[in-house]
Amino acid sequence: MTASAAQGLEALQPTHHGNWEPRRALTLNAARRRTALVSLLRMIFAGGAIAISLLVIAQMFFGSQGGSTETTEAVSTDVRMLNPRFTGRDENLTPYTVTADSAIRRSDSAIGLTDLDRPRLEYDLLTGGGAESLVLAESGVYDPSNRIIDLNTEVNLNTAEGYSFATDHARVYLREERVVGEEPVDGNGPMGQIRADRFEIHDGGDRVIFEGRVRARIVQDRTDTATDGDGN
Repeated sequence: MTASAAQGLEALQPTHHGNWEPRRALTLNAARRRTALVSLLRMIFAGGAIAISLLVIAQMFFGSQGGSTETTEAVSTDVRMLNPRFTGRDENLTPYTVTADSAIRRSDSAIGLTDLDRPRLEYDLLTGGGAESLVLAESGVYDPSNRIIDLNTEVNLNTAEGYSFATDHARVYLREERVVGEEPVDGNGPMGQIRADRFEIHDGGDRVIFEGRVRARIVQDRTDTATDGDGN
């Protein structure tokens, strides 16, 4: 009975292996190391996120500080136009059209001054109502607020009365139907040739004033003389 009871008790005891306790210790140590690694990675990721956020904030700050300079540069850039066209009317409501090969509007001008390349003008004062506009000069400046055109370099003007003028500078007052030239001028017309230091065109070309050293060559109309000669 004693032997059988001892054997039965042994049968109820769990089987013990020699390596069970070390394996359990190893598993706990691995879990602890894994937990420490996860905590370290979390700290690294959190630190990286903070560093990136600080970098973005710094870039935004310095970008805003330098943005005013970039904006100023953009605003100061002149506007270039190809085949520009400006229209208006003088004080007598006569229409005019200013065109050019190209134009640059000055951004630093409060009144919209525009530099013109080979300006043209369709206007009764200078074309006599002709449909074709001619190149007036190599360059010019248009003031739309005051309706003034400054013409520069190889200026050529033709009036409705048949006069043509060549000079280096002339200012056309579109509102007043007036042209003023402060540079020496050579003029040709139905009555001959004239040269002067200054000139002005008034009343739509009906009145032309020459000032300074004026030299004129009057050409007489020989049509009547030739007719009389043939009749004698």
